[in-house]
Amino acid sequence: MKFSKAFVITALAASANGYELLKNYSKGFRIGAATNTIHYNNANYVNAMKAFNYMVAENACKFVSIQGTKGRFNFNDCDAHYNKAKELGMDFRGHALIWHSMAPKWLEYEDSNTMRNSIVNHITTVLKHYEGKIDTWDVVNEAIDDDSNGNGWKYRNSFLYQKNRDFIDLAFKTARQVAPKVKLFYNDYNTEGIWGKSESVYQFVADLKKRNIPIDGVGLQYHVSVQNQPQFNKINDLIGRYCKLGLEVHITELDVSCVNSCNAGDVESRQSQVFTNALKACLNNSCCTAFLVWGIGDPDSWLGNDKKGLLFNGNYQPKSQYNALLNVLKTTTAASLGNGGNTNTNTPAVDVSKNAVKLQDGWYTIKNTGSGKYLYVDKAGDVENVVIGSTARKWKLTNVSDGYVTLTSELGNYMLDVANGEDVNSANLQIYSAYGGNAQQFVILKTSNSNVYTIGTKASSGQRVLDVEKRGTTDGSNVIQYALNGASNQTWTFESTSAPSSGSQGGQGGNNNNNSCWSSRLGYPCCKSCNVVFTDNDGKWGVENDDWCGISSTCNNSNTCVGAQGYPCCQNSCIVYSTDADGRWSIENGDWCLIKNNSC
Repeated sequence: MKFSKAFVITALAASANGYELLKNYSKGFRIGAATNTIHYNNANYVNAMKAFNYMVAENACKFVSIQGTKGRFNFNDCDAHYNKAKELGMDFRGHALIWHSMAPKWLEYEDSNTMRNSIVNHITTVLKHYEGKIDTWDVVNEAIDDDSNGNGWKYRNSFLYQKNRDFIDLAFKTARQVAPKVKLFYNDYNTEGIWGKSESVYQFVADLKKRNIPIDGVGLQYHVSVQNQPQFNKINDLIGRYCKLGLEVHITELDVSCVNSCNAGDVESRQSQVFTNALKACLNNSCCTAFLVWGIGDPDSWLGNDKKGLLFNGNYQPKSQYNALLNVLKTTTAASLGNGGNTNTNTPAVDVSKNAVKLQDGWYTIKNTGSGKYLYVDKAGDVENVVIGSTARKWKLTNVSDGYVTLTSELGNYMLDVANGEDVNSANLQIYSAYGGNAQQFVILKTSNSNVYTIGTKASSGQRVLDVEKRGTTDGSNVIQYALNGASNQTWTFESTSAPSSGSQGGQGGNNNNNSCWSSRLGYPCCKSCNVVFTDNDGKWGVENDDWCGISSTCNNSNTCVGAQGYPCCQNSCIVYSTDADGRWSIENGDWCLIKNNSC
């Protein structure tokens, strides 16, 4: 794509600062920094601020800064940050409504009920004060314990948690009620893919989504060093997983400490690689919509000047780390940046509302008109590739919302899925454990031919459709998403069929002896048993070790007895070892079985 003449002139013009500004190449993508009013009297500091288009206050908008004394709200410092942002043409990010570490002492000493009222009052007052001014807030900050190892999560044992175990739910629900148009984020550190806590925070956030707690995004703080930093693939994949939950991601507090390498000749080069990996991963995922560093220059960094963790030096002149980010922005297309970062290309607009067709819920085989072959996947499992084939695989179509559908494979609880939820041409089609996010929703679009359709992806807002790559016609030809062009490799028919037998649904899906079934994607382990206690749109749930677990698709084939799914009826034994609400229990073949009422 060519840049407009006006954009080129703006970007290439020498700024009053004497260096090119990041914001001049951001083209709508938010790139920003944390600031502090105590430095606003330093002209070099303020000039460096002008490189950015997004600002967050380091401390001024936190609980204790605004309401240090109960009932007395002082917005002076937070307002000063906001007003400076507006003066410099920057958007402003709210941080943070609830954080145990910068909460006033009076809140800590309150009893549970009084504290709940104080939390609600503080959130309400702050959000109303900035109504129509700040569109994104960190609602809760750093609530997950550092010892969380990726196998579930532990809440930080703060005074907030001790007195109100549901304070996180309370905070998000209150914020949504008061400010329904504001984007609500959870923000935390050690979440960049290095530590086990990264996975725990992901699982925690997935649980918020599952329980319909109103959360819109996740802030990955990204305080790292040249010795401890995520590789590109790890952070890229992690952001992609959040995209699949339907969440936005912000990199919120990036700095890169030199730690024990501060005098090494290549330290800035190594730090630059960390910065650019983070920015590239963000730009590579459409849901990553902001990138912020935690300070302007080394002298104002919380790390200390000697750790050299930021983009500007002691004189507030750009370092090589700054130039590395600038080069990333320069080499990323304007269209991509304007779309929040994903590598987009121009596509003809498809009016989804006018062209969407509603098919009845049920089982279908899906045939490509160009090849006469069917939408096919060989076996069950996450990221199994989707192709065309002579064998007619069955897909369960379920209408969800806004005209979109999900398509579940006959092989188990796996849905058709756009890899990484990307809005790009040639993104691969696969199956993945069912969770129903944007990557797993599709829209059936009419064509000029009766009963012939294109299948748009929600990941692209319906602008890209299922496409047999390179117009292949042989078994195994790959299926991707691509901009609509009307060719026969993009058109499909839906042939209604019967539900698959229980044997075929089981396929090779979900192993109930490991952590790889569909529920793992939502942060819950696979159940070892097949005892169903709850069913929702995600699937069938059990309870083990006092926590939810997902029922594996292999349980579809289990020899179960009525009233106790997952356990067989006793074939020979009538010896009663236990009795509960399900009935009378005996033991056969070293496991429990349920005694049938008419057999003993």
